[in-house]
Order: sequence, then C-alpha cells, then structure tokens
Amino acid sequence: MISTFDYDPEEIVSFEGHDVSLKEAVMRYRQSKAHPDVSADFSAIRDPGKIPQLFEAEHFEVLAALPEFERAD
Repeated sequence: MISTFDYDPEEIVSFEGHDVSLKEAVMRYRQSKAHPDVSADFSAIRDPGKIPQLFEAEHFEVLAALPEFERAD
C-alpha cells in the first residue's frame, strides 16, 4: 500500500482542524488510538494534486509503522 501514495513527514496537512506536519498528525493519531473513549477524526487533508488527498485511518496505520514516523520516546 505504501507504494501507492507519496508522503513527506514534514508535509503540512490539516488534521483535527489544525495545520500540522504529517509526522505530528501520525503522533496525534497514535495518542488518539491509545484513548479509544475519546472520539477522534482520523483523517488528514492534503494539498490538491497529492495522492491520496485524504489520509484516513488505514493510511495512518501504515505510516505509523515506518521508521520516519517512529516515536521519539
């Protein structure tokens, strides 16, 4: 699946109504998954022309497993 879309960890995306880097969005996705009792929108909107234009939970699952998006702890 990763070969079907391009990504840049530093790319700015709109996630939960905030403009953040894709790396930050993946970190927030992980945090939200750790607290399933809190409702979260697992989608990030990208600039037009990017594929995919909308990252969803399935994309975040793939990105979270990549070395570029590893936790810093």
